[in-house]
Amino acid sequence: MLNYRRERASSFIQEEMALLLRGSVDDPAVQALTITDVDLTQDRRLARIYVACYTGEEDLKKGLRGLERAKGFLRHALSEVLAWPFTPEIEFRVDRSWERSARIDELFAEIAREHEEPKDEAAD
Repeated sequence: MLNYRRERASSFIQEEMALLLRGSVDDPAVQALTITDVDLTQDRRLARIYVACYTGEEDLKKGLRGLERAKGFLRHALSEVLAWPFTPEIEFRVDRSWERSARIDELFAEIAREHEEPKDEAAD
């Protein structure tokens, strides 16, 4: 499969999964999750769905358990909107990139504060 076609398919699956989580899954545990990315394998047989939770580790764990319980339903619903002769297996993974980004921002802010302090002392 060409790269751009795979990217389009991944994007489509991401949008559909987000709609399904918000509109069709009754488990309140999954409502705290956000789908951040979908990585579709070259042969389209596996969709790795990355999720993040911005409300804490406990909500993330509950949400992942809820996703595992709803996996069969989600895969079936996905099969109804995909015009493929098969439906990819679904694998949920945690996306912690936002946490790393927040930590990097903290470090930059700390560096900026350290560089500002000597200027303030020199002005006194």
